[in-house]
Amino acid sequence: MPAELNIQSKLENHLKYSPLPHEVRLWGETMVYSIILFIVVSGYYFVTSGSFTEKVLNRAVGDVALLMIGLSLILSSVCYFWDFADKYIIYRKHLGLVGVGYLLFHIIFSFTFSSYTPFPGYYFEDKRIASFIAALIATLIFFGMAIISNRHAIHEIGPARWRKLMRLGYLAFPLVLFHFGTKGMPYWIPWLTGKSDALFPSFGLIVFLFGSVVILLRIALWFSTMKKTGIKV
Repeated sequence: MPAELNIQSKLENHLKYSPLPHEVRLWGETMVYSIILFIVVSGYYFVTSGSFTEKVLNRAVGDVALLMIGLSLILSSVCYFWDFADKYIIYRKHLGLVGVGYLLFHIIFSFTFSSYTPFPGYYFEDKRIASFIAALIATLIFFGMAIISNRHAIHEIGPARWRKLMRLGYLAFPLVLFHFGTKGMPYWIPWLTGKSDALFPSFGLIVFLFGSVVILLRIALWFSTMKKTGIKV
């Protein structure tokens, strides 16, 4: 796909003038960024709600997971349209994998909180089943992407097929947003319609809007590459 070739070209050009940092440094910096992000998200929830329960903790972990994965996915689109972010493309894999790590913690927390029991009956109720299935499919895709995010997998699968498999993330992400939005919308609508006394929106709404931007930019990238290749859309 032209987008991936464009990103790869930008990455190679960037590395000519800026040597790739040591892998340990990339992982370390990404983890530090995620911890800072978690502190900011947790602080926002604490200030706006006045408390920080286990349920709020789980929500903050889920928010960070979505933000980290979203940042990983949006880098391709941002780097395709603008040059200022080219130097950050080297963090794409690390952002995604750390995000999947937070997603794993979110799943564990969700299955152990008393408010989400009995398992799995709680998730199979009519009002939750669609959200649960969407989250399950997205999780399987993200975990699969995490497993093949290494050079050995690229060699065994082949670069072209590997890139196609990795693009499944753009299918999984809307499914996560659906799960996220289904659970959060009852809390967001009162604030959006002015029926809430809260001065600030739920951080979940901010994350959802960011996720929507990730998807919209990917659609814009798709249209742009289709036009350049002469394919009618």
